[in-house]
Amino acid sequence: MSFADAILRHEPLLVEPRLLAAFVERCSGFTDALKELFGEPPLARVENGVGILPICGPIGVNLLPIEKMFGGCDVADLSASLDAFAADPSVRMLLLDLDSPGGTVTGVPELAAQIATFPKPSVAFTAGEACSAAYWLASQADDFLATPSASVGSVGVYLAVLDSSAALARSGLFVDVIKAGTYKAAGFPGTSLSDEQRALLQERVDTIHGMFMGAITGKRSRVSADSMQGQSFYGVQAAERGLVTGIVPSRAAMLARLTTLHGAKP
Repeated sequence: MSFADAILRHEPLLVEPRLLAAFVERCSGFTDALKELFGEPPLARVENGVGILPICGPIGVNLLPIEKMFGGCDVADLSASLDAFAADPSVRMLLLDLDSPGGTVTGVPELAAQIATFPKPSVAFTAGEACSAAYWLASQADDFLATPSASVGSVGVYLAVLDSSAALARSGLFVDVIKAGTYKAAGFPGTSLSDEQRALLQERVDTIHGMFMGAITGKRSRVSADSMQGQSFYGVQAAERGLVTGIVPSRAAMLARLTTLHGAKP
């Protein structure tokens, strides 16, 4: 709970009042300045029977408030909004409004499954970017519309390990890691991966990639394996490869199509 919330809720406090008031005022001023610079983050909302869920910026789990303020998108917040839309009788359909390059792995498969089983018609849309983790989520909607120049796909997984051992050796330095377990401390700064460690990390990456591709082909049977090798496509190319279900020239055209497809008009 934030200090501001604690004050508003009349919670018991163990702090000198004058200093707390100054701290809250300072934080509020900083928050207002950031909002002035970056604008208000897009919020989930209901418009004319459509539950609109913005998925914008990098996607992560348990993000800090400052990370959200700078454009991060929290999986837990998205999941809670989906639950609220599913339980709201006034919501007739779901619109995922995407502009995201993707994010972390944790939480994304589960959120994608929640979208895939959403009990009402669902449509994803992007006029900007729906790549990697964001594409995983968008692909699970019943329909996925994109503008011709949108960036879609990037179905791949990576894990980068910096090997600085040679640079340290040239400086006369050596990192000696005392450990138990073949895979413990894999990628520790200043060391090189053993063959066994590299194979384990590759297996982890391959596992997620397999889950990613399986989720996509479960919804988009036309998508071939060669379209899921980490490359992104313009919207028109994505449509040719089955990554999206349709191309629209603009957001207005997408809204009109929603009316035609589902009788909903946000």
